[in-house]
Amino acid sequence: MDKVVILLMVVSIGISAYARGRREGTWSWPHFAKTLLALWVLCAAVGVFGVWLGRQLGPDHALLATILIVAVIAAGVVVLTLWVQSKTKRNKH
Repeated sequence: MDKVVILLMVVSIGISAYARGRREGTWSWPHFAKTLLALWVLCAAVGVFGVWLGRQLGPDHALLATILIVAVIAAGVVVLTLWVQSKTKRNKH
């Protein structure tokens, strides 16, 4: 049941963001597709890095590996956010 509630929340937030973007004139399907592709690349890179790092450091250094993985995720999200902000056209009034 929890998964259904979370899915409905994600769908409603997505629809709301889409409607707001269309209303403001900032929505772009090609931009959306590029953003999804960038997220998939980030997830794949973090997964590969996490597996490689876990094998290199071993179970004794699980906390260090987790911190490094979170740092890579944070850096990727910052880069993606800056890229999206540079592509978004906002009306300034």
